[in-house]
Amino acid sequence: MTVNRKPLSLPTSLPRTSEAARSESTAPSRGVARPGKGGTDGFDSGKVMGRPANFVDRPTGQRPDPSAPVLPATAFAFGGNKVAVGSREAATPVTLTASATPNAAVKDLQTLTSTVSFDKDVPLESLKLNLDLAHSYRGDLVVKLTSPSGKTATVTDRQGGSADDVKGAFDLSTAFKGESAKGTWTLSVEDKARADTGTLKSWGLEASGKTQGPVDPKPRPSGPPVVAVFDGGVDFKHSDLSTGMWTNPNEVAGDGKDNDGNGVVDDIHGYNVGFNSGDVMKGEGTDHGTHVAGIIAADDNGKGNTGIAAGKAKVMSIGGLYDGADLLTNFERGVDYIVNMKQNHGVNVRALNASFGDEYRDAASQARWKAAVQKLADADILLVAATANGNGSNLNDVADMPANIDLPNVITVASMDKRNDKLARFSSHGDKVVELAAVGEDVLSTVPGGDWEKMSGTSMATPTVAGAAALMFAANPDLTAAQVRDLLVKTVEVDPDLKGKVSTSGKLDIAAAVKAAKETVTTPPTSVAGR
Repeated sequence: MTVNRKPLSLPTSLPRTSEAARSESTAPSRGVARPGKGGTDGFDSGKVMGRPANFVDRPTGQRPDPSAPVLPATAFAFGGNKVAVGSREAATPVTLTASATPNAAVKDLQTLTSTVSFDKDVPLESLKLNLDLAHSYRGDLVVKLTSPSGKTATVTDRQGGSADDVKGAFDLSTAFKGESAKGTWTLSVEDKARADTGTLKSWGLEASGKTQGPVDPKPRPSGPPVVAVFDGGVDFKHSDLSTGMWTNPNEVAGDGKDNDGNGVVDDIHGYNVGFNSGDVMKGEGTDHGTHVAGIIAADDNGKGNTGIAAGKAKVMSIGGLYDGADLLTNFERGVDYIVNMKQNHGVNVRALNASFGDEYRDAASQARWKAAVQKLADADILLVAATANGNGSNLNDVADMPANIDLPNVITVASMDKRNDKLARFSSHGDKVVELAAVGEDVLSTVPGGDWEKMSGTSMATPTVAGAAALMFAANPDLTAAQVRDLLVKTVEVDPDLKGKVSTSGKLDIAAAVKAAKETVTTPPTSVAGR
């Protein structure tokens, strides 16, 4: 089977002539869809013939509004640019001391030397020489200090007079700034004349600087695969999600501190992009987000539903997607968070579920969407995106974001009906932009408050594919996002109803995809860059 969309090599960006810029100010502001009384979703989708009573439209979030107050971008800086991450690369002040007590005679027309050593490699910021040198005529003496590298500074050069000892503290910081303290330091005392005697009683060095210590390498992501659910927040207290939620091991719940230094306080189960907090359940769409999460990872406990990747993967909640700012801005914030958590904190984020989207015709917004998804690609994170619920509309020539972004880490999903034998009537399609379909009608899953409900929409089909991807990553952790995407494409079950509607003419085959993942031989990565 040949699929031309999203090749393994990153494509050159080509503008689509049909995607002319338009003003976004006239677009209606819509947040998150949820089932309403009488079989509606809270907007107008329930009025369309053929849609099931539990249909839930794909959330579009807020449209950009220049007049809307939003948190400053500086509030959303993560990792090292926000605060120090643990002790990594933190400079530690160090003071070293070394001394000698030679009690050696300083003889006429001779040079006396004495040494001290340091065993730590500390770049010097300050250096003080403490010296006790008795001599009957100081004007006879030249005193010098030489560093391990051979650099020399003169302490005194035949200055002074009769019975004038060389004694006290001498600041040599300027002469040796930046030199390494490590090694042997040599003090030399040369008597340039006759008839006067002296004694080098004692001397010592006080060296101060900052050491970087061993710079810790970035942690390699470990643990079960994590799927980041970008949506309304996930009800992590639900009994069927108790073991399926990702929990931040380096954060202390409720202490009001940013324990792991990632820039977010108390991000125990994820991050709220709309309110810049760890409270993922604040804001709109928690029923939608919780339902999506349950499809991926609800526990296999005999209650409600069992997630596709139950016991094999974890869900990280990126909530608040429909609050605080427009959808695109919140998406960018969420991407920055999960990439930071993977690359700098070792969280094994392998996939992002995007059961949302909208059309963005202006070139500037399209460029921002693509740049954010490219960040995911660079971090080896798969984007599993829902196509629209357009009642059979073809999205081949629509700038549907983020689903129609043409990058090798993106897979786009349409919805099959509940019998899995034809495309659902509410689902959009597009054989150039949608790869495959999965069941998205009458899907039972978790909702806030410890309950379960059936919902329908491409929003439900998408986490089915994300859960399958998580199973593949669990079966073969060395697979890349692009490899998993390609295996999902190659292992579909061809369905005549999907010919000309999705690029593979097929629907998700979980067993075949996982089998292919297990059988794929990969070369384990030798570095943690992007993995």
